[in-house]
Amino acid sequence: MDVSTRGRDRSSDAFSGDTWTARIACNGRLLDLECLETVGELQALKAAWQALEQRCPEPFTYFQSFDWCMRWCEAFLEGEERTDAQPKVYTLWDGADCVMIWPLMTKRVAASVTVLVPLSAPMNQYASLLYDPARFDLSLGRAVFETVRNRPGRDAICLDHVPDSGLLARIIDGQGYSAATVLQSSIFDLAGVPDWESHHRALPKKQRLQRNSRRNKLEKLGTLDYRVLVPGSDGYAEQVDLCLALKQEWLRSTGRLGGDVFDPRFAAFMRNLGNTGGEDEGRVFLHALTLDGVPIALELGMRFHGDYYCFLGAIDMAFQKYSPGKVQMESAQRWAIETGIRRFDFLNDPSAYKSSWTNTAEPLSACYIPFNRLGELYCRHWMAGLRPRVRALYHRIAPATRARLLSVVGMLSRVVGRNSGSMSLMVCCIP
Repeated sequence: MDVSTRGRDRSSDAFSGDTWTARIACNGRLLDLECLETVGELQALKAAWQALEQRCPEPFTYFQSFDWCMRWCEAFLEGEERTDAQPKVYTLWDGADCVMIWPLMTKRVAASVTVLVPLSAPMNQYASLLYDPARFDLSLGRAVFETVRNRPGRDAICLDHVPDSGLLARIIDGQGYSAATVLQSSIFDLAGVPDWESHHRALPKKQRLQRNSRRNKLEKLGTLDYRVLVPGSDGYAEQVDLCLALKQEWLRSTGRLGGDVFDPRFAAFMRNLGNTGGEDEGRVFLHALTLDGVPIALELGMRFHGDYYCFLGAIDMAFQKYSPGKVQMESAQRWAIETGIRRFDFLNDPSAYKSSWTNTAEPLSACYIPFNRLGELYCRHWMAGLRPRVRALYHRIAPATRARLLSVVGMLSRVVGRNSGSMSLMVCCIP
């Protein structure tokens, strides 16, 4: 169904191929809510999707952008004979105008449990939706949510990392379960920073000395240089692969959770992401700190609506004692100031080191809303109950022991299979 058919009369709960449509009445208006389920349907929505990105007033919406969602679908869904995930991208139309896009997908997390999660989860770093502020409000958002939750075939909706300042947080406010964990994203707000030199001078003396000392130690080893590559530039794809390889090595050595980084499709996804040709909207940047021309610290990040998302960083473990990642981070923040970035976002990882690099934070919520009794068990006792406790216990274990334990868990996961009952639920759903 293309844009030219918008505004025609339809019966409520109509179907057109894979597209499900429902009529929503709100504030004296009748609107059409569609659920798109194929990559082709999403591709056809490109113009309306990108136009809505520009009208949406909220920050933290990069992971709902057309480029992010389409590149993920192309990498992880196309050509798959069997997948446990299926797109469920909800679009709301007021006549011929798209006024909301909520990118979700269904995911089987056990043999008998199917949940709605954000499209691309768990790779997405924020859960949000795109909307036109002139034609979409809280009451309409709640009407959409009630329509979505009443569709059969799903047991719950699980939303991690919902920005508290966003409309979605108000739509789902007070519903479902959440873990008793304080969540936030650490952010370096650059609004009051005129230039790099004044920012560096304003740092506490101890911080300035530490940063200078780290850089000086590396410079004694050879020639230190810093480069920023973009998609399509010489060596970009190879550097992306190197960044992921270094990240994988770090994850293995520390026993950190991050199975998606080892998926070969993730590398293809990152190589194809952000080749938009623009300076701002969804451009991906690869930052490389090199020593004698060899990268020792790399970072992949995205710029969107003036914000920069520090998505994935990696270091050469042979230089770990020199803290090359921190030297690279300093260079990246200097680049951000000099190129007009408004916010440098470290995203939702709770690492303590971020406090010395940031000056504000965005509170986040996790919300798990059951649709039936099975969903009630899953949301209350696993997602908001046992799962966060297991994760907290796991991260208190020494890194070397974690690495051995994670190897055993991976072996069990391969033996048992993703959809083979309760054991599968335990070994596959912790991340």
